[in-house]
Amino acid sequence: MADSAPVSTYPGQYCPLAKAAEMLGDRWTLLIVRDLLTGAHRFSEIARGLPGISPTLLAQRLRTLERHGIVERRRTGDARPEYWLTVVGQDLTPAVLGLGSWAARHFGHEPSPDEMSSSVLILWIERFLRAELLPSGREVARFDFTAPRRESRWLLIDRGEATACDEDPGRAPSLLVTTDLRTLHNVFAGRVSMRAALRDGSLRLDGEPEMVRAFPRWFGVSPFAEDTRVALRRGA
Repeated sequence: MADSAPVSTYPGQYCPLAKAAEMLGDRWTLLIVRDLLTGAHRFSEIARGLPGISPTLLAQRLRTLERHGIVERRRTGDARPEYWLTVVGQDLTPAVLGLGSWAARHFGHEPSPDEMSSSVLILWIERFLRAELLPSGREVARFDFTAPRRESRWLLIDRGEATACDEDPGRAPSLLVTTDLRTLHNVFAGRVSMRAALRDGSLRLDGEPEMVRAFPRWFGVSPFAEDTRVALRRGA
């Protein structure tokens, strides 16, 4: 299988960049590091954020990162391992963020249909929201997507922590967000402001007034949103 073949070494290249490409250049590897940096630690959490990767390939990539000393496996109380970046892996933070910023400034574009996933988007929203501004009680926000197909996703908020859900958590929502998938992707990415989406009606908020007022404050955007805005201002 082509995806499982490791990147070759680079003969005659005694160069730190060649070594970095050798360790991180396999398909999916940088995205695994990205998700570890943003709070995914269990195998299932990492896999959920990367729906195109097979469990076998994910396990191979994690073993490779362990072998390089970038990731360590930790045992938990329920015997399921967690994967954490080592000090060496954490040192990748500026490099990973820098690559994302560079791509947002020079290669940003409207999301294509095959790049959009409501499940992954709600997971990103969970990871980047402003946790300190979340309601302190137990609330449910339901996201109803009107296009490209009708589907719903949920955020369960419990005492200041949020969990993305693909299935109804069984509580009536106190906030209903109605939009199409492209609009919410663009708001998260920084291509469209939430104020503009609310003003033109492409995003609508309903529910308890306090939750409606609070949502724009605790909704978090991509760490590359400002780079995207810069690119849009200069017409890139």
